[in-house]
Amino acid sequence: MIPTNLVADEKTKECELRSLEKQFNLNTDQLRKVSELLQDEMKNGLSKCDRSCNVPMLPSWIVSHPTGQEVGEYIGLDLSGSNLRVYLVTLQGHGRITTRQLKYSVKDNIKKGHINNLINFMAECVDSFLTFVNKADSRNPLHLGVCISFPLRQTGLNNAYVERWTKDFEITGAHNKNLVELLQTALRSREIPVVVKAAVNGAAGCLLAHSYRSLDTLLSCTVSTGTNAAYWEKISKVGKLKDKFPSQNDGEMIVTTEWGGFGDTRSETIPHTFYDIRVNRQSVNPGVHVFEKMVAGLYLGEIVRLILVDFTDRRLLFDAQYSTEMNKAYNFESAYMSAIESDDSTELEGTKHLLENVMNLKSTTLQDRKIVKRICEMVGKRAARLIAAAMSAIISKRDALEQGLSISVEGTVYEFYPNFPARVDTALQELYGENFERINIGITRDGSGVGAALAAMLASNNPKV
Repeated sequence: MIPTNLVADEKTKECELRSLEKQFNLNTDQLRKVSELLQDEMKNGLSKCDRSCNVPMLPSWIVSHPTGQEVGEYIGLDLSGSNLRVYLVTLQGHGRITTRQLKYSVKDNIKKGHINNLINFMAECVDSFLTFVNKADSRNPLHLGVCISFPLRQTGLNNAYVERWTKDFEITGAHNKNLVELLQTALRSREIPVVVKAAVNGAAGCLLAHSYRSLDTLLSCTVSTGTNAAYWEKISKVGKLKDKFPSQNDGEMIVTTEWGGFGDTRSETIPHTFYDIRVNRQSVNPGVHVFEKMVAGLYLGEIVRLILVDFTDRRLLFDAQYSTEMNKAYNFESAYMSAIESDDSTELEGTKHLLENVMNLKSTTLQDRKIVKRICEMVGKRAARLIAAAMSAIISKRDALEQGLSISVEGTVYEFYPNFPARVDTALQELYGENFERINIGITRDGSGVGAALAAMLASNNPKV
């Protein structure tokens, strides 16, 4: 037991909190600098094919914008993590879409095994789904697009290779294996009436889905467990593809940025704190995806936990008392931050419950709870402002403000974290002033599956890519 007279007084606590806020508060000039540095990384990625690029700028080979007037039925297959979703997407024209879908759980023996196990599982799910929607008619094969939310190396819409398996996937035997070809072979062996036409990354799929209903959509951004973005780039600016397209080509292609790796070799390019350094160093992939570790749901709670432990060490919180739960890495979830920021009760009763009944702290004072809430706010606010800076890098690179643009956003952090969209908007207003009114941000749900189906439609209509 630490004597109570060694616990910091209120004035000291407030001083330390303000010092912490200075570290996490990014002003407009800092956001503008982050945006400029990301643009430099993007240009580097567009010009090179090697693995030295922090932001690799992966070409999708989607070179046609949907018009919103296309009609027809297509299958979308979305593998994003613990679930596989299969969609029947009906394009109705006038930007309208209807869907039917089923969700299948991806078990650990599928996530951690040979690629053939995963492919066979995907084929079986498609077979089951066709029976569910009464479309198992071999005389009228449906065209399918598959969305893989992992970094893809593509040489065409129907040639896709996973660069690396992220999240908790440990797939073997997939090196240099074309996923489209593997899936088509598995479907054919089961006599399933489906033609696999395209593969897309998750961010590219979401961009396609939003583009069908909003023709001015420039970029799509995911802020969830991880983060990524895709946008429409002029083909003439994709230097590493200059041998594939005529030099006078004035068309556009969706490029997936993989911006989570921004700052990997130069972490000082993003203003970071001691706590960010520790999260990065103690992660399963130190030095990889530095930007993602400052904005994504997998890491935000861990940043807060490290601050809380540090403040407890310094006798600024919880009467210097610890708990096993608070000392366990990644045990303070981003969802807890969300609940704490939403707690508007006078005594912060919801926060008290989380700290005392979930994190198992012996007791907390109202002042403790107010400090915890402020810490959550500063970490959450910084994440939103960094996402806004990253968005502005794409907006500024494409010089898109004059004509106006739409942005599609999806993901649990953006959709459900309190004030996250408002904080993104505030940062963009600071960066663009009154021109912010030319930016329209909308949420796209089921974007990956719908986008995969749209990719199949585009590939069917333009078989050259």
